[in-house]
Amino acid sequence: MATQHARAAARLMISPSVILLLAWMIIPLGMTLYFSTLRYNLLMPGSNPFVGWENYQYFLTDPAFMTALVNTLLLVGGVLIITVIGGILLGMLLDQPMWGQGIVRILVIAPFFVMPTVSALVWKNMFMNPVNGLFAHLANFLGLQPFDFLAQAPLLSIIGIVSWQWLPFATLILLTAMQSLDQEQLEAAEMDGAGAFSRFIHITLPHLSRAVTVVILIQTIFLLSVFAEILVTTNGGPGNASTNLTYLVYAESLLRFDVGTGSAGGVVAIVLANIVAIFLMRMIGKNLDT
Repeated sequence: MATQHARAAARLMISPSVILLLAWMIIPLGMTLYFSTLRYNLLMPGSNPFVGWENYQYFLTDPAFMTALVNTLLLVGGVLIITVIGGILLGMLLDQPMWGQGIVRILVIAPFFVMPTVSALVWKNMFMNPVNGLFAHLANFLGLQPFDFLAQAPLLSIIGIVSWQWLPFATLILLTAMQSLDQEQLEAAEMDGAGAFSRFIHITLPHLSRAVTVVILIQTIFLLSVFAEILVTTNGGPGNASTNLTYLVYAESLLRFDVGTGSAGGVVAIVLANIVAIFLMRMIGKNLDT
């Protein structure tokens, strides 16, 4: 009886927080769904007729949508490949005994704590500037023509910037997984004549599989909403070359002042993100069961 009263009291005490969190999520989502069914343009105030699925049809048939979708997939896939492979290599390096190991680990993890806007500005002005950037000075020193990264390879440049931000996270997770590996297995394999590459393929890599799936899941959720780096560096250009779904929704809502179409794009982005999240959760579930 006392247990039932304790449970009821616990539910009563946490209910305000739960209600606040539900309102925090449901009210913006409900307003987005509502605005997505209206012809709501900020340049035409007072005229907001109900149009049903018209905004969704316009957004999905816009040529910029497919470009943004492909760019989003390329951005997520490119960053995941770089961070997972780079994280494994850096994790193996940092797992070795060395002088100043603690300082090196702090320096490797440091970029993860830099704000996206700040890191994008640093890369744009200090490294990728075709006149005064570090890469331009290096090209001039070698007698080469400076390369304008943000104009000639905008999406690849953004992939590099975002990868630099997320590489420390992947390194930290994978390094922790490596340190939990039983060293007796590696020593036994070495005594049996297995080389370093064979030990990595057959022992280390399978041990890292769960950590890799966790890195992929967490990073994918955040990478689907990359925005600040694009806004600061390329503004989605040239043309739509670096526009992803998040930036396309921003452009529709706040650059073209079409709140209705922007809201429809936001709903589409939410649906696609949930599909990806469900797929990744199932993949992780299967990985954890094996």
